[in-house]
Amino acid sequence: MDSPFDEPGKIFADKRPLDEDYTPETILCREDEVSRYSEALQDVIEGFGPNNVFIYGQTGNGKTVVTKKMMQFLRAEAAQHDVPVTILEINCNKDDSIFSVLISLVNQLRPPDDQVPEQGPTKGFLWSTLYDELDDLEGDVVVVLDEIDMLGADNDKLLYEFPRARKMGSLEDTRVGVIGISNNHMFKDSLDPRVKSTLCEYEIFFSPYDATELTDILQHYGDLVFRDGIIDEGVIQLCAARAAQEQGDAREALDLLETAGNIARKHDAGQVTKAHVEEAGSRVEEQRVLTIVREQLTSQMKLALLATAFLNIDDEASPRAKNIYQVYENICEVCGYEPRSKRRVNDFLDSIRLYGLLERDERNLGRAGGRSYIHTLEVSPELVFEGLKQDQDGSESTLERYDLVPDPDEAQQARLMSYV
Repeated sequence: MDSPFDEPGKIFADKRPLDEDYTPETILCREDEVSRYSEALQDVIEGFGPNNVFIYGQTGNGKTVVTKKMMQFLRAEAAQHDVPVTILEINCNKDDSIFSVLISLVNQLRPPDDQVPEQGPTKGFLWSTLYDELDDLEGDVVVVLDEIDMLGADNDKLLYEFPRARKMGSLEDTRVGVIGISNNHMFKDSLDPRVKSTLCEYEIFFSPYDATELTDILQHYGDLVFRDGIIDEGVIQLCAARAAQEQGDAREALDLLETAGNIARKHDAGQVTKAHVEEAGSRVEEQRVLTIVREQLTSQMKLALLATAFLNIDDEASPRAKNIYQVYENICEVCGYEPRSKRRVNDFLDSIRLYGLLERDERNLGRAGGRSYIHTLEVSPELVFEGLKQDQDGSESTLERYDLVPDPDEAQQARLMSYV
């Protein structure tokens, strides 16, 4: 048997710039946002203390990569001017509760042999310990909370009292600034007015990239990733146009270009062509949905999505908000989850909608039914079920262990009461 692998080095020169954790040397098409960011952080470098910053915009609009780059600059500038500063970074998609955030903050400040366990400590103990650790530091502290909207409703103390801890007497010397990053532009509107006033000292909005900006970004990465002359004329522009028509997502555009390159490599082609881009489109869309479901939705969002999917495939049911909540409560009971409030579940559905998985319509259901929101799947139920069967690490999901997720090839035959 001959080797099934392709000869290396024909298409790609270096794929590292495509990694999720890659921080580019140059930030493209975000000059205004970088300028506003530097204005917000300048006080740290001059020793005046950190400001609170709220950053929002859709996925793939550069919020996280710009923040990582700004933190690099902040560390370097602070060191150059002998200004002590500590930067703590949390991804709230991973640490999606106040409890988890507190443990992560404390453990980032402690040595590896003195970590706080995940089981046992109370919130009161964690807050007290965190303040003690912070007061032992020199200089200011900047806390970056990425995907802050994943924290849920119990965020007032973290987002209001924490940045004001010195004023409130919880900290003696250390000044804390919070940078909150959200994919949900409606998250700010749901905040308590006091929290909004504290967190939004500086606001920076990242708008979707347009086709011209995506072309510049793809051209830059194309030069880094592909071998000279490999990308055929018009390929960059086609990838940019397709991504711009969707959500202006740079990550989606880069995934499309990379997948087209993978297809060209598999076909032993001499160049990456538009035909490869067209073939890559369906693959990227499927992978995008699976990635969102497995990696970007919280556990509670997955429950709400499953409830919505059941109601979308059942011809005898209606995916109105009231019905979704009833099914969601049943799923929680089966799995042992504590159900959230109706308002919070509506927030989950709004977040899922921003990922492009749902569409929401307001409908008049007549005199008896009143007005209601109808949530319709924008992607195939088969993909949703496939995504819900596994967690981010590839292990079997809780929903799958409780046999709540139908097999994707049986999605159209599945019925709500068979599973809930």
